[in-house]
Amino acid sequence: MWSKSRYVPLSLTGLVVMSFALLVAWSLAVPIFEAPDEPDHWQYVLYVRQYGGLPLYGPDFIEANSPPVYYFAVAPFASESDLPERIGWLDAPGRFPSPAGSSLFRHTNSDLARYWPLRRVRLVTAFFSTCTVLLCYAAGREATTHHETGLLAAGLVAFLPLFTFRGMNISNDAMVTLFCAVVVCVIIRIIKRGFTWLSGLAAALAMGLAFLSKSSAIFLPISFLVAVLAGAIPWRARLTRALVLVVTLIVVAPWLARNQVLYGDPLASRVMLTAVGNLVTIRPITSAYFVTLFPIFLIHSFIGSFGWMNVWMPEWVYLLYGLLMAVSLVSFIVLWLRRRVDGRLALTLLSMPVLSLMVVIYINLSFSQPQGRYLLPALPAMAVIGALGLEQVRGWSRPVTLLVVGLLAALNGYVLVTTVISEYWAAL
Repeated sequence: MWSKSRYVPLSLTGLVVMSFALLVAWSLAVPIFEAPDEPDHWQYVLYVRQYGGLPLYGPDFIEANSPPVYYFAVAPFASESDLPERIGWLDAPGRFPSPAGSSLFRHTNSDLARYWPLRRVRLVTAFFSTCTVLLCYAAGREATTHHETGLLAAGLVAFLPLFTFRGMNISNDAMVTLFCAVVVCVIIRIIKRGFTWLSGLAAALAMGLAFLSKSSAIFLPISFLVAVLAGAIPWRARLTRALVLVVTLIVVAPWLARNQVLYGDPLASRVMLTAVGNLVTIRPITSAYFVTLFPIFLIHSFIGSFGWMNVWMPEWVYLLYGLLMAVSLVSFIVLWLRRRVDGRLALTLLSMPVLSLMVVIYINLSFSQPQGRYLLPALPAMAVIGALGLEQVRGWSRPVTLLVVGLLAALNGYVLVTTVISEYWAAL
């Protein structure tokens, strides 16, 4: 029998290796550009590589309003490449006229030997996502001091089909999730061990880098304030600690100032109405859309939708994941109500998916984008919530944790083979 000291690192190593292996497998199986906006993200990466600066936002450069951190991080690995021929176009949500079924680009069985400048960037992105898995392990372990909690939190992230899909695409989704995982890990450490100026500055810097990866992380300072201001310490000390957010502001200020100068708007949000005017659909918050199509597509796509949101898993997979999420959330809330989890920790963790959802709702006031990938900044917090909740289920134990993580990994591989590979390569 292995001792516990050997058991834990071996199980974590196995999880990380399996996570990275699946990310690599997905990166090879998903055809180049068969992911939302991947051509436009590649355009941005290549511009940074060639010119060392930032492109101007407009109809011909529709991702140029995205913050720059991801693109500068992967640009050294990029170079000129052949590109697949486009054969289909987005007509309307759920309708993709294409002579090749779900593919918007032409692909052949010889593609594996092609497009390696893009594949390199995908592999680097997969490395970032693997780091996210490790950070989720650290966050879960920090929350309870138990290795199994960390393993469960890491597994819930690593093998979520959406995470594996977006975690290897050329896009800024992987980078923003990575820095959000850093923020969650540091905030939990602050709650459990107490505030230090080093941890506060680390959180502030990570929040700034998360925002500079993707602006959907804009809610993080609010969750940080929940963690800091809810502590049982004098108000003067709380407010003093909140001043570390000045560091976040300093980090993001050059990007906001650039947007203000170029577009008259620090978030470049108004110019979106003309840059991608064909996607604009203005609706009030009272629209029936928010109680019909929006929740259905958001929940399904958060679990996993592939291609350009036109490749879906069997319905039973969504039901299985939905049940797992519901059980973990209800168990976590019961845990909180019974005061068996730190109230400040519970409130801080829950604030992240709630605030992230509010960001997604705000986006959908102007665009029909009920896409679960916009919730990825909250995924690390959701994973810790899920791990804490599931461990409260009656009969839960270390073997159950390993079994669940193993089954999630197997399910991820099943989806890869039966949905992704079958959809794109079976007919070639």
